[in-house]
This record gives sequence, structure tokens and C-alpha cells, in this order.
Amino acid sequence: MSNTQEYVQWFRGAAPYIKAHRKKTFVILVSDDVIHSDRFIGLVHDLALLNHLGIKLVILHGSRKSIDSHLAKNGVDSNFHNNIRISDATSMPLIVQAINEVKTFFASQLSMGLPNTPMSGSEISLLSGNFVTGMPLGIIDGIDMQHSGKVRDIKHEEIADLLANHVVLLSNLGYSRTGEVFNLPAEELACEVACSLQADKLIFIHEDLGEGKSAPSSLSTSDVEAMLETGQVSDPIRNVLQQAIRAIQLQVKRVHLIDQGIDGGLLLELFTRDGCGTLITNLFYEGIRSASIDDIGGILSLIEPLQANGVLVERSREQLELEISCFQVIEKDGMVIACIACIPADVAGLMEIACLAVHSGYQNTGLGKQLLELAERQAQKSGANQLFALTTRTSHWFIEHGFSESNDLELPENRRARLNPGRGSKILTKSI
Repeated sequence: MSNTQEYVQWFRGAAPYIKAHRKKTFVILVSDDVIHSDRFIGLVHDLALLNHLGIKLVILHGSRKSIDSHLAKNGVDSNFHNNIRISDATSMPLIVQAINEVKTFFASQLSMGLPNTPMSGSEISLLSGNFVTGMPLGIIDGIDMQHSGKVRDIKHEEIADLLANHVVLLSNLGYSRTGEVFNLPAEELACEVACSLQADKLIFIHEDLGEGKSAPSSLSTSDVEAMLETGQVSDPIRNVLQQAIRAIQLQVKRVHLIDQGIDGGLLLELFTRDGCGTLITNLFYEGIRSASIDDIGGILSLIEPLQANGVLVERSREQLELEISCFQVIEKDGMVIACIACIPADVAGLMEIACLAVHSGYQNTGLGKQLLELAERQAQKSGANQLFALTTRTSHWFIEHGFSESNDLELPENRRARLNPGRGSKILTKSI
């Protein structure tokens, strides 16, 4: 394929995302690591592009490394408790100076018109203000956190009004109603802003979640909780993951974690099907739903390779049409990437799990487990207390998910009529 053809295909592939993201609200936290790197100007181009595509942007910046540097230069030691800096009276003026310097540099780069770049002549109307009210953390475990604070309130209505015509830039300082200034954790502030605005996306451009390994492309909140329980993630990543869970619980639709070391990572994550970061949602994709007759073509495309190599029993289009009301699918960007059927049996309290399939590009991501759990809940609601499945290749997977091999289950008549003895399928059952 020529470069021209590749460009055309990429542009066509990006079009649905350009349409989907227009007029949506994104809250983006940028680590100060990238702000002081040679990758920052590329990120500024990308933020300008998002703004010109009609996306409403609230941008926040981290300041931890800059604060560390300012304190070290002035011979001031930092003390931490629960991974939160204790901002005392000696360090607080230097902390405010460091934060304001990062904010000023960020604002200057976003305001310079991007000369000699693909976004040359693009001007961003940028606004900041005292939109964040802070309050003291107080005394934790007997330790006075002094000027270290937490978010008390976000002036979200004022921010929302401004987003129609401006980009809003926030730093991690909060101002109290008594005139005090508090150093706020940037990750917590980003979460609170996203929740108060009911943002469509909260995006962290931060350290690599994979920490030297390949980062997962998708995680559910339960997966994130399991990662945190292991205690094997660094403190900065722990802070991000904790706020990601909170944001999802408070109805932010999606949280994205993008490795700050990837040039163009923001565009790759937002405008390509598989992205380049880690997507965190309550479900892997919002596209999980009951199947309709219009999904038959997509289901056939998904299961035909598995039928060809004997993993799944063959199902005709006619049979799918008869059973389509029993199917659940996961759709991503118009493509069916996973499906499952939960089919009533002739025996009261018994249902069959069938046609569980996940697209090859999305295997080992937990989609199969998610669909199985959904099917089990639906079976219970239908009055079933036992499930069965027939399999030739995946018995271990079903056993890992609570099924056991059965030699005494007599298959219902409607299932025996379609059984192919030559496949030698194992019968697995599970009580629910």
C-alpha cells in the first residue's frame, strides 16, 4: 500500500472519532515530566488540534518534579506521609513558586500561535482563575499536614460556561475562603474536576502503567482494584489508579492512561481503534448490549474462524436468526468483537452457555470472563439455577471459572437433537 493510500485509510478510520469527540468535554492531566521534555511541543500541537476539532478542554498540570527541584535548590527537605507532601510554612512559598512557574510556561506554549508547525497560526483562547476552593487535610495519623490540602469545591458551572469558547488551564493550588493557599494533589484535582463537570473523558498523561512491561489496553475497575491490592505499583501510579476508580464510580465515562514517553500518544489513543494507552471503565466498552438481527453478520464474521478450526460448533445464519434474542455482544466502533449466548433448555432451571467467542485482537483481556458473568446474572434473573456448556478445546477455561466436568447430566432433548457425536464434546456444569 502506498503512503498516499495509507494516509487516506488512516483519515477515513479517524473520521468516526472526530465526529464522536466533537463538543465533548475532556479533562487532561499532564505530568510535569513531559512539560520539561523535548516531547512537550508535540503535545502542545496535539492539544491545539483537539481544540480546533471542537473538543472542550480542561488542562491541568502536575508539579511534583518541579517542586522537588525548587526545594532542593534552596536546601529545603521534603517530608511525605501517605505519599502526600507535607507543605509546611518554610516550603510553601517555594511550592507556590514552582507551581506557578510550571503553569506560566505551559500557558506561554499554548498561547504562542505555534509558528513553523502543522498548527501554525492556531491561537488558543486560554483562561485560568480561582475555580478551585481548597481546604486543609488537617491532622492524619497524628501528623499535621499544614498547607497540604484537598478539594473542597469546584466552580464547575463557571468552567462549563467558559468551555464553549476557551480552553481552561488549572494548576494544583486551592484557595480557601479565609485567604489561605493549599497544595493539592494533582491527580485528585483532575478527578474532582472531571466528576464535577461530568466529563466524557479523564486523561492522565503520566508515567507508563506497564512500568517497563507492556501495559494492558483495557482494564475494568475490578482489575485496577486487584492491581492495587498486590502493592506492586509505584506510588505515582497508585495515585493515578485510585483516582481513576473514583472517577468511574462518579460517572465519568472513561479514563485513559497514556504513557508520557510516546510522541503523539494522545492522538493515537483518541483517534485509532485500538489506541496506545490503557482504557479504564466499569465495563471494557460501553458497547456491551443485547444482540439484534442486525448483528448476525458481525457474529458470523466473529465465529466463522472458530467454527473452521473446530473450537465452536457450526451455526447457520438461520439458526442464529432463531437464537439471536439469546445473544449478548460487545461492540467496539461498529464491530462485534465478542459474543455469548445463554439459551433456555427444555428442563426447568437449566440453561446452556454457548457460542462464547472473542475476536483474536482482544483475547486475554478479560472480555470472555465479563460476558460469562453477564450471562450468569441473566440466567439467574430468568430463574435458572444451573448452567451447562459443551466444549472440545476450552474446558480448562470453564473450570477456572467455576464449572466442573459432568458425566451424569442428561442433555435436554432440544440440545441432544443438535449434538454432533463426532466432536466428542465434554459436558461442563455450574450451579448458580
